[in-house]
Amino acid sequence: MNRMPATSYDEIPYLSKPIDATHPDRLASVAALFGMNPAPVTACRVLEIGCGSGGNLLPMAYHLPGSRFTGIDLAGQAIVEGRRAAADLGIANLELIAMDLREMPDSFGEFDYIIAHGLFSWIPDELRDRLLDLCRDHLAPQGVAFISFNAMPGGHVRQMMRDMMLYHIRDEADPRQRIARSQALLRKVSESHLVSAAWQPMIENEVRSSLNLDPGWLYHDEIAPINDPFLIRDFAARAARHSLQYLGDAQPHLMFDSRVPLDWVGGDVIEREQYFDFLCFRSFRMTLLCRSEVALARPPGPEQMDQFYFASSAREANGQIQGLHSVCMKNPPEPVARVARAMGAVYPQPLSFQELLAPAGDPDALRTILFMLVTSGFAALHTHRDKPPGPLRSHPRANRLARWESAVMGVVTWCDHQPRALDSLTRALIDLMDGTRDFDSIAKHLARAQGAPPVEEVRARLPEVLTALSHAGLLE
Repeated sequence: MNRMPATSYDEIPYLSKPIDATHPDRLASVAALFGMNPAPVTACRVLEIGCGSGGNLLPMAYHLPGSRFTGIDLAGQAIVEGRRAAADLGIANLELIAMDLREMPDSFGEFDYIIAHGLFSWIPDELRDRLLDLCRDHLAPQGVAFISFNAMPGGHVRQMMRDMMLYHIRDEADPRQRIARSQALLRKVSESHLVSAAWQPMIENEVRSSLNLDPGWLYHDEIAPINDPFLIRDFAARAARHSLQYLGDAQPHLMFDSRVPLDWVGGDVIEREQYFDFLCFRSFRMTLLCRSEVALARPPGPEQMDQFYFASSAREANGQIQGLHSVCMKNPPEPVARVARAMGAVYPQPLSFQELLAPAGDPDALRTILFMLVTSGFAALHTHRDKPPGPLRSHPRANRLARWESAVMGVVTWCDHQPRALDSLTRALIDLMDGTRDFDSIAKHLARAQGAPPVEEVRARLPEVLTALSHAGLLE
């Protein structure tokens, strides 16, 4: 294949990392919720368009060796880096290709899951149609496509900040200076306190969000030559012209109006989605599409819960239980509290319906409880889980991916496909767990680090820490 010409992504790299909402398990869960029969996560074909250096696909491919993953991207250097990482990890079920999406051949065949994250809003309009055509042409009959984009009406605020930055850097050509000057303007806007008191919190939140971005994200997203937000109504209509239909959202709880009833809108799915976006001033969407001929079962209900696994970070504090997405329950009924505690005890590992039956005490009650927890965002749906972790080994060993990520990036990807930053002691612990050291040896090594607790305290806490790492899927 011909060498790709250099792009702005080669000059200013775009941070490529795991995006949990794009994982095949998430896409399959939403598809199954609406009556589809998606491909099993353990034996599927996945395509990511705009994969960068493969940071999103690498953990998927590592943990799902029976599935096949393909990534394409314009940035040749990013593809080279991703291939090198895959080789270092011994990953053989991942192919990364430097390619323009205009050139994607029919020979690629069908995919069960197609991912296009951070692409649709930032490419020319004719390429948006090409992307939707690719989804239609290469999506399996029960396949799911993930397409994210900046959304309206919340996109107005982001667009306002973008216009200000573009004006400020209008005469600056150097990419790094464009980043630095944009960041400087954002700080001035935040520190000036000249806007009205009503606007100040919103502006500070938007500035803080932009300043916390990786510089490559700021450059390629916020101040990119193209950055267009869309109404979900218009996006869905455009997808329909390509024989694709709106399936749902990659964040399932955002599809349910549990806090503000929308019965006054009527039964049209897209109309309800559009008004929900209006009410919450949504600024970004992670939308799922499927083929237009697929028959979907709407609305879903508690009776479908038996087929899934469930996970929640449920923790009790200040008289309430907090789950995912900062959703809190105050003084819930005891069966609900027991189900939440059961999930929290093994998080991020998911539990099956049958495993949660004992805490609930009754199948029908459990269906109602789980549907409520999922639609509120307190818990997440899964169609798949790895083999649950067994007892801790006498000589624990971190898996190859965790050790590589810790050494190269200082983060690790949990079994829920979310990257977590590591403190120095946990990073040292992962590096020590090569299968040659027992608990006592590991504790002694950790206690030698500057600022570490005494060895007795380290030894006492080690089983709890290792259990947590095991639940996170980081141990072999």
